[in-house]
Amino acid sequence: MSESTYTKPMLHRVNLDAVGGVEVSFLQYALFRRAKGTADTVIPGEAVHERFVEAIGAPLNTLWRASLKRGYGIRLPRAFRRLRARRAAQLIRPYHPSVILAWNHIGNRDIADIARSTGLPLIHYEHGEAWRPHAPYAADFFRQVNGAIVNSFAAERMLALRWGWQGPVERVYYSCDGVRAIDAARAAPPSDRPLRIGAAARMIELKGHRIALHTLKLLREAHGLDVTLAIAGTGAEENVLHAESKRLGLDDVVDFKGSVPNMAAFYDEIDLMLVPSMVEPFGRTSMEAQARGCPLIVSAVDGLPETLEEGNTAAQVVPDWSLDEYQKELGGNVESVLPWAYDPAKDELVQPKAVSPDRLAAAVQRLVTDDKAYREASLSGLRNANARFLPELYGPAVDAAVANLVRSGERT
Repeated sequence: MSESTYTKPMLHRVNLDAVGGVEVSFLQYALFRRAKGTADTVIPGEAVHERFVEAIGAPLNTLWRASLKRGYGIRLPRAFRRLRARRAAQLIRPYHPSVILAWNHIGNRDIADIARSTGLPLIHYEHGEAWRPHAPYAADFFRQVNGAIVNSFAAERMLALRWGWQGPVERVYYSCDGVRAIDAARAAPPSDRPLRIGAAARMIELKGHRIALHTLKLLREAHGLDVTLAIAGTGAEENVLHAESKRLGLDDVVDFKGSVPNMAAFYDEIDLMLVPSMVEPFGRTSMEAQARGCPLIVSAVDGLPETLEEGNTAAQVVPDWSLDEYQKELGGNVESVLPWAYDPAKDELVQPKAVSPDRLAAAVQRLVTDDKAYREASLSGLRNANARFLPELYGPAVDAAVANLVRSGERT
């Protein structure tokens, strides 16, 4: 990637009503742009979470999405798309943006229309949206896109295989947010207290929390390990997972922590991180755990293998259950799981699969009973995080990606 920076004003279209991966990535980039004094303009959705309010203040400008849909004192209906786009262009031009950066907005006709009306280059920032089903007008969105920034090679391939994108692509791995890398590796699993394993993600089926619970039960009963589980996160399946923990007789050894403001402390308190996702475009928690020297085991799906140091196959577990097998053995709402995943070994789209608790428990057993392997896992994560995921690397990398894509569009 070029070392170029991008100093011209940008127009960002991003939803900021909740705290998730794409929103946090935008926050990091917005703070970088603010520090440089660039007068970017942000179009959020209908609301902004309190965490992002200060970041989009001056010197950045804010244009509310609703205002772009109004003209002549009325809300312009969708049937008047061209008129709405012209009105939006009138409101945008005084801010002199040079490019539109659409954060995870595949199929957004409004932003495609604005790009068409203003003549500005449109860059799609892919942060997991390519995995989701979209309305038929997604094709129109991609016809307007000049280039894409992706957060993983898996995302790049998903754009190509699922959406037929063959245009220019720049890959930017995002960085740790508030989780600074440390220097000291962990020497060995604890011998004077129970082993503490952890999981952290939204509480939805595809993140694999149910698998983690059943893995804990196997570790305690079949493998004879004295082990507990801490789970960080909230979400739609929270009550279901509490009930499952109780049904499995694990209430005393599972700690549902809810929303955790200090994730560095969470990783420091556990001895091993599990990321048994069925679908995972990249995997922020994998990256963060490594930054704290916490060994981890991830499912070898989508972009998760990319979060690890090259050659680190010991931390990967290949999913072995179909969704039908998963539902038969563990229950769960498989209809909520996205319909496709990227298989990095085959370079193709596949139906999502799950790691069986048997396979995951065996991987945990191997790692925590081998002090040398455990220490190497900690060292590997620290080397990886310090080389690839430092916060100061992210802003310049996005700047360079935008500069390269804008130049690429000018050449064509």
